[in-house]
Amino acid sequence: MNKNIENLFKKNFWIKILSLCIAIIIWAYVIGGKKHDAVYTAGLVIHSLPKGYAISNILPKNIHIKLRGSRIALAKLNKKIVFQINGSPLLSKKNTIVLSGSYLDLPSGIRVISIHPKIIPVMISRVIIRYIKVLPITTGKLKDGYYLKNINVFPQYIKVEGPKDVVSHLSVITTRNIDLSHYKKGKLLMVSLRKPTKLVKILYNKKVNVSLTIVKPNKLIK
Repeated sequence: MNKNIENLFKKNFWIKILSLCIAIIIWAYVIGGKKHDAVYTAGLVIHSLPKGYAISNILPKNIHIKLRGSRIALAKLNKKIVFQINGSPLLSKKNTIVLSGSYLDLPSGIRVISIHPKIIPVMISRVIIRYIKVLPITTGKLKDGYYLKNINVFPQYIKVEGPKDVVSHLSVITTRNIDLSHYKKGKLLMVSLRKPTKLVKILYNKKVNVSLTIVKPNKLIK
């Protein structure tokens, strides 16, 4: 009986091996070769801008893309997907970039089906440095019978750097909220500044000194 089983196994051995290989290939095609759609979130980076220039408008933080490929190919997307744009040709005042798969580094076998947003306006401006006035912001209430007569800030102006289109329209840089209800007599405050936009960099002074002059009817509290 064992001999019969052995003969049965050896009979058409190579045909059986070939059939097994074909079955494995078909299975792999069905599992991995079938096309699937998947939605991902991509980033956007504009690099190689000429020295002394910067982006002067807010670019979308996330771009939604739909990709089509096999499960095996899609599984290779184990890193952040980023649209890489060469900024050196973008020197005019206004530009419009139409995103496509050519700006992505995708594994072979993956196709881009849709991109949203697809059209990205880009503005590039020369970087300038300018002094901007500091405006202190207060909240809360003083004790009954007291009122705020004056606020002194040092330095009164701080230096910022950013695209000319943005910096030239800045009139003030505000402080973080100063809560009057918790203010103690004679205390010199060190208050952080609010960054007006991520496109503008505050140079050197990230905080300012603030002193408050609080008065009571017919009496000055120093």
